[in-house]
Amino acid sequence: MAGALLRGGVRRFPWLCNVLLYGGLFAAGDAAQQLWRRRGQSPDWAQTRRVALVALAFHGNFSYVWLRALERALPGRRPAAILGKVLCDQLLGAPVAVLAFYTGMSILQKKEDIFSDCRKKFWNTYKTGLMYWPFVQLSNFIFVPVYLRTAYTGLCGFLWAAFICFSQQSGDGTAKSALMWLKREELNADEDSSEK
Repeated sequence: MAGALLRGGVRRFPWLCNVLLYGGLFAAGDAAQQLWRRRGQSPDWAQTRRVALVALAFHGNFSYVWLRALERALPGRRPAAILGKVLCDQLLGAPVAVLAFYTGMSILQKKEDIFSDCRKKFWNTYKTGLMYWPFVQLSNFIFVPVYLRTAYTGLCGFLWAAFICFSQQSGDGTAKSALMWLKREELNADEDSSEK
């Protein structure tokens, strides 16, 4: 019942549903990484609201328009069209999305230099994204109908949001920094359990 209602809503109001799903999932990614990272402390819900605002105001809308533009420019599911969409997405769409995230968050956090995070973390984040997003978008362009692509990107964006929000708050934009943090957490958990 709920699935049919959601599908009907997405078909009837594709822009609104896709943007809301994208924004909600992106904000949930931030909340999840905070809950994981700050175990025992309350999450910074103001941070999650800022992430939701950036996701709703820019990323969800950009994704919706961008994915439809790619489909119009390179229609269909032929291998050449799919690979062209993935290549365009990674060369044009991904840099815009990363820059918008770091700049948007800096503006909302009222940082004096709103481009500081971009200068420090853009290339690392972009290169890390190249290990994840081409595979996500390949499956998106092969299997997902156009009207659900932004929502699917938001679903996969949950993991990306957890990573990029961690990077924005305390990482350097590399997968290595996130993995090192996870490894430290694992070691701390092992130490805590051995002390008991």
